[in-house]
Amino acid sequence: MSTQFRPIEIPPGVAAMPTKKMRSSNWAEVNMVRWREGQLTPMGGQAQYTNVVGGVEQYVFASRCKAIHGWYDLAGVYHIAYLCEQNLYVDTGGSLTDITPAGGMVAPTGLVGGYSDDAYNVDTYGTPRSIPTSVAITKVPDAYSLDNFGAILYAMTSADSRLLMWDPAVGGPAVIQPANSGRGPVPHGRCFVVTQERFIMIFGSTEDGTAGGGSARRFAWCDQENPGAWDYSSVTSQAGFLDIEPATPIIAAIETRVGILFWTAKKAYVSQFLGIPYVYNYVELADNCTPWSPQSVATTSSLTLWFSEQGVFSFDGTSIMPVACRVRPWIDDDIDTVQVRELSFAAHLGEFSEWWWFFPQLNSPFNSRAAVYNYKEGWWTQANMSRSAGITSSYTAHPIFADDFVAFQHEVGNVYVNANAPVTPPFAESFDLNINSGTRLTTVKQLIPDVEAVGATDPTSIANAISNLRYSIFYRNSRSLGSPELQTPLITPRSDGYVDLRATGRDIRLRIDMASPIIQPFTLGQHLIDAVPRGDR
Repeated sequence: MSTQFRPIEIPPGVAAMPTKKMRSSNWAEVNMVRWREGQLTPMGGQAQYTNVVGGVEQYVFASRCKAIHGWYDLAGVYHIAYLCEQNLYVDTGGSLTDITPAGGMVAPTGLVGGYSDDAYNVDTYGTPRSIPTSVAITKVPDAYSLDNFGAILYAMTSADSRLLMWDPAVGGPAVIQPANSGRGPVPHGRCFVVTQERFIMIFGSTEDGTAGGGSARRFAWCDQENPGAWDYSSVTSQAGFLDIEPATPIIAAIETRVGILFWTAKKAYVSQFLGIPYVYNYVELADNCTPWSPQSVATTSSLTLWFSEQGVFSFDGTSIMPVACRVRPWIDDDIDTVQVRELSFAAHLGEFSEWWWFFPQLNSPFNSRAAVYNYKEGWWTQANMSRSAGITSSYTAHPIFADDFVAFQHEVGNVYVNANAPVTPPFAESFDLNINSGTRLTTVKQLIPDVEAVGATDPTSIANAISNLRYSIFYRNSRSLGSPELQTPLITPRSDGYVDLRATGRDIRLRIDMASPIIQPFTLGQHLIDAVPRGDR
């Protein structure tokens, strides 16, 4: 005799805890799923950018991609720039062009120190040796900057330090920004931004023609509308600089809608335009919230968000506030706290109101996971994915992410692709469900999922949506801590929507696996469960 079906109330988002055996009405771990208006749905697929000429793939980078930037030129043509560790590329109309400046770019040192001679063993001489953790943690990580000034692309890496420019109307390789005659040298720097007032602002400004030659704590800006004019002494120029006090190296900077947000190794500041005679100022905002890496910050439609060692923070234009990160235990359990300073990065997916942060697992030479925050609805989700840089969609382009040496369009199609790591299909796994008291055995008979085919109501699409799903439950037959946790076989819903589980145990957990590729896009609403309490044994 069947019992009454009861709803399983699991709210959107993941709440990572030390153990999945905790009783909590939340999802414990997921991969590549999101919630839209409370409905669970798999994320979209990815499609690799490709351009095969003569049987050879041309859409590849010669070094690891670290930053991506999209912009429209004055003719309305959309360009995509890829800044790599030693190379610079631009994509116009699907064709990738190497615009690395003549003579190349200085390579970053990364987390490599010196070279090994291994007691004069010639077989290993020339092999870079890793910096010990105690030393690597003191190294300021490399920074990468891309932006456009009108139609002109600008680029800078902290290792190379030169301000590079590329004009789509001229083409050819990128060149070093030329200095206007008699108006001061163009400084070298760590990173830069283009401000709303049409200044280029360089952080960690050095080789700037001043008596001290600049320093890692200096930020400087050119004359308004003139990236080649940096004469700080001229009374007719708005070019200038400020040195940060207390004296601390600048780590990262980003433009926001209310000014330039930047961080030193100790504090966070905002710089805003004042006009003549001061031009720019800087105001301290907070202590101890420096991004984990210079690329770990991204702006959204309403906030600037970043991940630091102390947690996630937001800047709303007025103040810096901490953001509760419900997946932090999942991150801390398997993060490489040294490599994260060089590899991690953040990106914004505006279409879904999501902020993504990628990080490397322990001993991984690349990013392998992503924590995703929906700032509109306030939930977190997870992804097993290898990426090294990314940007949100534009009006005429999908989101773009690089995976070291190749690039992908995201939210395209139904196939999940990684270049550096195995692909894990989407899944969602709960904590122990509060079906009955944990002291009693429970027989789970059936589930009824609320499955809806996205954008379709015909029987075939509905059947395809249901066929994406594979259900199983985890359970134990004993109270003994040493007893193994069991899992039922993966079960596909019947054509009438029922899922026949038939398992008896304690500490019931639900898992939903999703087929890859996704046959039909779908959403999952509330689940109904038919469960009967058994004896207390």
